[in-house]
Amino acid sequence: MNYFKQKMKKNTFLLLVFCSFLGFAQFPETFDNEIPSSWAVFLGDNGLGASRTWHHNTDYESALVFWDEDTNGGIAENWLVTPQFKVTSEASILTFLLTDLNEPDYDSNVSIRISTKTSQTTISDFSILKTITETESKTSTSYMDLKDYIGLDVYIAFVMTNSNGDAWILDDVNLISNQLPRAPLNPTPAVLETDVKIDISDGDDEDTDPDNIVIFSWEPATEGEAATSYNFFLAEGALENLEGLGETTSTSVAVAGLKPATTYYWVVIANNEAGSSIDTFSIWSFTTEANPSLTTKEFKRFDVSLFPNPVKDILNLKTEEKPSKVLVYNLLGKEVASFKENELKNNSINISNLSQGVYLVKVLIQDTIQSYKITKQ
Repeated sequence: MNYFKQKMKKNTFLLLVFCSFLGFAQFPETFDNEIPSSWAVFLGDNGLGASRTWHHNTDYESALVFWDEDTNGGIAENWLVTPQFKVTSEASILTFLLTDLNEPDYDSNVSIRISTKTSQTTISDFSILKTITETESKTSTSYMDLKDYIGLDVYIAFVMTNSNGDAWILDDVNLISNQLPRAPLNPTPAVLETDVKIDISDGDDEDTDPDNIVIFSWEPATEGEAATSYNFFLAEGALENLEGLGETTSTSVAVAGLKPATTYYWVVIANNEAGSSIDTFSIWSFTTEANPSLTTKEFKRFDVSLFPNPVKDILNLKTEEKPSKVLVYNLLGKEVASFKENELKNNSINISNLSQGVYLVKVLIQDTIQSYKITKQ
């Protein structure tokens, strides 16, 4: 078997704007550093699979189990069992990421089982809730509704069954509120899409520069409570560059200023009155086309500097010629402030009324416009 022929590398990041989690019982469990000692790892009754049990994997920062090659025609069972926890009316949705690692299908599966008894390791106490085959596994979050067990103390087991099958990863096990929205689906641009078109035509703003726009869209989850808004995050080049661009009630946004031949990562977090889908998001990525179809016009550029940056209230502009107008946009392309020439006192603008965050400042001089990114403290 060609191990790791199709790798699924785990990526994580901190969304500071959502720096809290629900924290029900022993969850969430991300397996970043270990499989905690409160989780049980053991074999099925026939003892097969002793050399291939669930273990922590540092490359994937997750729980990983390999296939068993020497079963002599038997079926190996590798068990990974949660600590005991109580299912409540406030938290009855079990979420997890479970995926196999290799193509094609090697006829292994993972069953999710539940026990309401007191033993963590008595196999006969567990009943199967669902079995996930290799063709059914996915790299996005899975959900299981445990509403039939509300009020009970339970164990959940992840049992990989195989005979020379595949490797499986388990990650991000959590118990969340049944009122939370589920993560959005079906992103556009599609996951790992290449040659994504950039619209370099000029929009309805006051400049004549190409806007370099990409339209992002997604679909609401088909299960769970409805989302009332979405937070949009985008990173250029590397996931650690992820920035929150704002909140919208729409399922699409137009983002300007994207570059050709560049990989972007993006995340959409669904929100409603109960909270957000922060624990169940997916990370999507795409690469823009190398050569946008329209030819960009060359404009004279003026020497402009903005300071201080970051800025708290007064932003100063040092320019060769006095600007005719200064426009401030949030990173979703919405104009949030505008200053005409007679409002530029000592070539400065007062942005103290803006919220903290990253903004795009467009400076109009003669027939040109030049854009600069600033951070408002």
